Amino acid sequence: MTKKLSKSSLLLTLEELQKHILGMNLFNDLLARAVLEDKEACEHILRVLTGIKTLVIKKNKTQYVISKLSSHNIIMDVLAEDANNKLYEIEIQKADGGIAHEKRMLYYASTIINEYFFKGDQTYASVPELHIFYISQTDIWKLGKTCYPILKFLGDTNTPYNDGLHMCYINAEVDDNSSIAQLMQYFATADAGDFSQGKLSQCINNLKTTKEGLATMDNFSKQIYEAGINDGRAEGISEATIRFIKNTMLSDSCSVDQAMVKLHIPPEEHQYFKDLLAKEQ
Repeated sequence: MTKKLSKSSLLLTLEELQKHILGMNLFNDLLARAVLEDKEACEHILRVLTGIKTLVIKKNKTQYVISKLSSHNIIMDVLAEDANNKLYEIEIQKADGGIAHEKRMLYYASTIINEYFFKGDQTYASVPELHIFYISQTDIWKLGKTCYPILKFLGDTNTPYNDGLHMCYINAEVDDNSSIAQLMQYFATADAGDFSQGKLSQCINNLKTTKEGLATMDNFSKQIYEAGINDGRAEGISEATIRFIKNTMLSDSCSVDQAMVKLHIPPEEHQYFKDLLAKEQ
């Protein structure tokens, strides 16, 4: 059963949100989730990343989970579909240590394709076209590029090999003055007074400076916590909630207790979650 939040806990969290929201950037899970939920903001990001100025998003789902009974579930930051039924997945990576990035990309791609492939199609024509953008704060390949698209060719020729899977690594560390680099610099600051990124900037400004925006952020923080409790199994908490606690600690440079306050976790439950996190050490 989901525990109710006390009034004192809610007031404290609202105070914390008001204090910290202006300093949040798009590598913060809470802000990223609220922004990517906005179709126009998500569409702006994808138009810059793809270079397709006319790209139109039909659907976008944030924190979308594909469950695998026999293997590891995946939780996507956002999965979107355009007017031509092409799929786009944006994965925002906060840390670069301890992760086999290329293997993670491969696993996500195969899982998404399997989920959306029509199982009765023996011609494989229904295998979806998928674009994955893996966004990191640092240049994980350390080769001095903002973008690292994965290019495929037939043998040693210059003939492109197009299997419908397109992957690109993008980072906010290297600024090559391209439109994508400018977007990444905006990701790293998300300044409410910076209106350089069209609909994305409008969304950020609304979330950071208006009562309605603060209410939206407050609501998302509650959802993050409650989703973890409602979806919990033997350990009493889902992978998603553990992930949000860790990423809030990393992105906001705060303690585990401060992260749990920001995520609306009642004080009486803090020790329980700290014990769970300690087991992963």
